[in-house]
Formats: sequence, C-alpha cells, structure tokens
Amino acid sequence: MTAPRLAALWFTCLILALAAPAALADDIPTTQVKPPLLAPGKADLLPFSDLQREDFNKQHGVLTYRLKALNGKIAKLNKQAAKPKLPKAQRTKLLAEARRLRIQTTALRHRLTEALVEHGVDGRLIAYMNHAPSGPGRMERYSHGLVLLLDDLAPKQRALFERVVPQVDGAYAALTAQKERTLLALKQSKLDRAETRGVGQTFDRQMRVIDQRFWLLVDLLLTRDQKVTVWRWLPQRMKRKSQPVEHLYQLPGITPSQATRLRAALTELEQEASPDNAAVKRIATRLRDRSISREERAALTRERGEAYKRLSALRRFSAETTRSILSNEQWLEYQAIPPRLSTNERSGNFKRVLEGFKPTPAQNVKMKALQKKLRSERRQASLRMRELRRESADYGPDSPQMMGMQMMMQGAKAEGAAAGRAYLGGVFAEVLTPEQVTRWVMGHWGYKR
Repeated sequence: MTAPRLAALWFTCLILALAAPAALADDIPTTQVKPPLLAPGKADLLPFSDLQREDFNKQHGVLTYRLKALNGKIAKLNKQAAKPKLPKAQRTKLLAEARRLRIQTTALRHRLTEALVEHGVDGRLIAYMNHAPSGPGRMERYSHGLVLLLDDLAPKQRALFERVVPQVDGAYAALTAQKERTLLALKQSKLDRAETRGVGQTFDRQMRVIDQRFWLLVDLLLTRDQKVTVWRWLPQRMKRKSQPVEHLYQLPGITPSQATRLRAALTELEQEASPDNAAVKRIATRLRDRSISREERAALTRERGEAYKRLSALRRFSAETTRSILSNEQWLEYQAIPPRLSTNERSGNFKRVLEGFKPTPAQNVKMKALQKKLRSERRQASLRMRELRRESADYGPDSPQMMGMQMMMQGAKAEGAAAGRAYLGGVFAEVLTPEQVTRWVMGHWGYKR
C-alpha cells in the first residue's frame, strides 16, 4: 500500500471519528442563551462532523427539505416581481404570495432551531452564524472569529486576538481585490494564460499562509481546553486536520499496542470498503452516459444508494473503533490540534518560525531566559532519540519490536515539539509586541514559502 493511499484512508477514518460523542464534553463550559432563528444560507457553518450531519438529516430531513424548497420559491417570486415591465397588479400578487410563504418558513425555522439546540448547537453560536461574513475566504474568516467567542480568554489573549482577527479579515479582502485587479491587467496585456494563472495562485498562496499562521498562533497561545472548544464550534469542512495520521502517532503516550490496533482497523476498513468504493466509481461513470435508459438510470441510482449505505455503516463502525482505541486524554489532545497545521508546522522549530525577526536588546534578554528551559527539554528528547536509534539497530524493519521503537521515537519527537511550542508561545505572549505578532501573521517576517 502506498503512503498517499494509507494517508487518505486514515484521513477518512479519523475525520469520521470526530462524529463520536466527546467523552468529556461536559468538562468544557458553554454559555447557553435563547437561540435566535437560524438565517437562510448558514447551514454549511453548522458545527457538525460528517456523521453528525448524517444523523441530523435522518431525523429532520423532511423539515430541512421543505424549508429549502420554500426559500427557493420565495427567491423565484421575488425575481419575477423585480421585472421592470411587470404590471403592478401582477407584481402585488407575486409579493403577497412571497409574504405568505415567508410566514410558513418562519414556523419551519423555529422548528429547525429547536432541533439544532437538541443536537447541541449553542444559541450564541447560532447568533454568530447569522452574522457570518460573506465574500472571499468566508469559511476561514468565520472560523477565525470563533476564538473571540471563548468566555475564558485571558485579557492579553483577548486583546491580541481582537487585533488579529479583523486584520486577517481585512487582509483577505485586500488580497482578493489586488488579485482581481492584477488578473484583469494581465488579461488585457494578453499574457500567456498559464503565466496569468500562476500569478493568481501567488495571491491564493499568501491567503493560505495567513490562515495557517493564524491557526499556529491559536495553537501557541490558547490552552488545550480552549482549543478543543473552538474545534467543536468549527464547521464541518474546517474540522479536517492536515496530516491526521502523523498527528495521531505523535499524540502523548501512544503505545505500540494502540498503533497495532489502529493499523488493524485501517486494514479492515480498506478490505471492507473496497468493493463498494469500486461500485460507486463504476456507477458514476455509467451515469454520465446520456444514452442509458431511464429504467437503467433508476436501477443504477438505487444500487449506488445501497453502496453508500453500506459505506456509511462501515465508516461509523470504524469511527467508533478508532475513538475507543484512544484514551480520553489522547482524544482531547487530538481534538485540540487546530486545522491547517501539519506536524511540520507544529514541530516547535523556533528558528524557522522566528526567521528574520530582529529583537530589541530587552526582547533578546527575555528570549534567552525562555530558551534555558527549552534547551534542557530538547537535550533530553535528543538523548532519548539517540538511545532508541541504537537499540533499534538490532531489530528488523518489519518486526514487532521495530514498531515499538518507532512509536517511542515518535513520542520523543513529540516531546521535543511540545517544548518548542511552549517556548514559541512564551515569545509570542511575553516578548513580541502586538504589532510584531500581526506582522508575523501577515507574513512580513518568519519562514517564507
């Protein structure tokens, strides 16, 4: 099995595991307020994982379908009424029908909001969703603002993120406008299309860097429980972690026994899902053929539906298995890993993160004081890695003993990374000025990509 295939399968397994109820959900307080009605067009922001959304749709699918259909009819009526040459009487009739349907949607929205609260969606979160930003980077910008919903932010934390969040928001708007103007100018100059596309991608890459650095700042400055709370509020798409397999093996205390069980779960998932995955691909190809009869199309659609049901049941079983293998502490540590961050970004490599930073003499004194503890912890981790490499020389590459050694090496590596993150957190919290922090987030200094 190739490494990309292994990573892809683990990605599916771990993302779906997020649907499992958090064992310690009550440990993280949320503020309950009377929920407002969820505004139209906000469903993609709901804090559901794949399986949680599937469960919600099973219970309330008819309600959501009716609401979507009514909103579609209202939009169509308003569009018809906006035609400039439409007779006044006909326009009045159309607008009256739209008002009548809006009354129906209000009742349905009340029922939908009640259902969301039953599924654990906090009323304050619904209010925040209703005021979600629009435009470029909508999902990312919405997710950044969730940090400010935390009740237990320390004054320094709140002051910093109240500065950073709107500046990141403005950076997205500025980069998008600059990209549009630049591409328009390049189009008018008749530059090669491939070169034009490459220029446009530089703006996209810069937005990704800003997003990634924001989440690294979250990783460095928030406590584990604060990060878990933010993760539980994230929309479905933002819950996905970069390199989930690698993150898993660097969780605190992962044992060779756990690694063996997780690999067995992966193998079972691959074997059981393979026939249905192949069937789904085959059916999708066949359905693209416009020459097939209506009867055959209906039969293929039913067959694909049955395959999806089996895959869903398998993923649910795999999710429960994955969750059961991890301890509660490991599960919380995994949840606390912010989105967009690979193990490389979380490695605690302060030289890379602080590249180009020129501290003042006073800042330099503070940084050296913070480095004393870091040097001691990293030296211990380095000695441990060296010792494990010596011991592993006696074992074959596929032996059970080698797997145990690899897991212990990952543990030592994770300890060093945690020490580096602690040091960086101290630098960002205690040494850098707010302006220096925001300039780092924007990419003015630090590692270049």
